[in-house]
Amino acid sequence: MKRIVALVAVMLLRSLPVMADTYTWTDKSGTVNFSDDYSRVPKQYRKHVRKLGDMDVSPAPADAGKSGGGQSARPVTPKTDTPGAPGAKSDDSLYGGKKAETWRQEFRAREADYKQLDSQLTQLVELSKKPVGISMERFQGLPQEFKDTQKRYNEAIKAYNDLNDAANKAELPAEYRK
Repeated sequence: MKRIVALVAVMLLRSLPVMADTYTWTDKSGTVNFSDDYSRVPKQYRKHVRKLGDMDVSPAPADAGKSGGGQSARPVTPKTDTPGAPGAKSDDSLYGGKKAETWRQEFRAREADYKQLDSQLTQLVELSKKPVGISMERFQGLPQEFKDTQKRYNEAIKAYNDLNDAANKAELPAEYRK
């Protein structure tokens, strides 16, 4: 019986990376897209596709033979003018109805959210590789816990990118997005 439980646990553990593949890319209009099926990524974006939650940091399938390796997805880089450029606003100015400091606080909070979830994903991967000192129930629940955490991570990245899009529309300088 113990062998069957161990075999099932190993099979669940081995299936963990398969369940974790979520691909992201940014199209020409700047929209961040997500898919769990690599074949749904348009061919022109496959060179720049990234895997979300991929803690092994391996390249996406199309990039397997290329150097550089893959990375976990990160928020979209803000598109703004250079700070201090002519016509730049002061700290008290409103951007989309909000003060610059309010924007800065929102960016910090969203960044802290996705970084915390990224850390949790890393811990879950390490725990699944070396499941020492955890119960069998916890071990068997790791794939679902990873999947749930990855979903929350993807939502946090989307929230950060949505905030960034709103900041772009409000013409918020990059200096307030840190």
